[in-house]
Amino acid sequence: MRLAIAICLLPAIALAQPAPKDRKQAGDLVKRAIAKSQAGDHDAAVELYEEAYKLIPQPLLLSNIGSEYQQLGKPIEARTYFCKYLEADPTGPNVSYATAQAKTLYIELSGATSVDDKDVCKPIVKPPPPPPPPAPAKIAPQAPPSQTPVVPPPEEKSSPNALRYAGIGVAVVGGIVFGVGCYYGIQAKSISDEITNHPKDQPWDANIHDREAEGQADENKQIGFMIGGGVAAAAGVVMIVLSGSRHESAVSIAPVATHDTVGFAAAGRF
Repeated sequence: MRLAIAICLLPAIALAQPAPKDRKQAGDLVKRAIAKSQAGDHDAAVELYEEAYKLIPQPLLLSNIGSEYQQLGKPIEARTYFCKYLEADPTGPNVSYATAQAKTLYIELSGATSVDDKDVCKPIVKPPPPPPPPAPAKIAPQAPPSQTPVVPPPEEKSSPNALRYAGIGVAVVGGIVFGVGCYYGIQAKSISDEITNHPKDQPWDANIHDREAEGQADENKQIGFMIGGGVAAAAGVVMIVLSGSRHESAVSIAPVATHDTVGFAAAGRF
């Protein structure tokens, strides 16, 4: 069964200010990439995200490409793009998510048991293989032991799933951060309405340029907080779902960043 989890989508503008034609074309490419990802065609999604990044080099798209490579089972490529995002936007709202994914992939590829967050993008050096075990000594044949029933040991109850609690914490923090972004979006919309509805027969106030700059700053804050909060909330929901399921799961997180909307969507099979 496919389960789609939609995260709040609100009107917004891109952080950069490219030409309107490029913004619209990049937004259409991202929408197509999300549709391909949710349909399971992750190769096509990667190509579409790369085309969008050529038009608008927004670092978040690098994280999207890393997520698609994860779904393709290509950990080397996935880690490469998560590290490209961390290099392009080391203080961005998606740093925690990209670092966690790169860390998981580093451990998977290197065979290490742990790695510091600051080292997740360093070259991987695998430890040497252990020496072969010594040849077993020859034992003289013995009479077969008497047949006695073997009682299996009792099963141990599993300890509380720490992943579930971590997922709840991440989702709550993401919701709070996302709410802050919504607040800045309301502030930006209020200023935009104030300017749009100004009577045409009345002169503009002397501080009109300051108001426009204030509205632009609120829009930029809105996008930053909503992206970070949306990623955290989506990751938290996925962690909660995975912690309670023993069946094979396949999860896809697809942030939405178009010319007129911003948000996140997660899809999975459980």
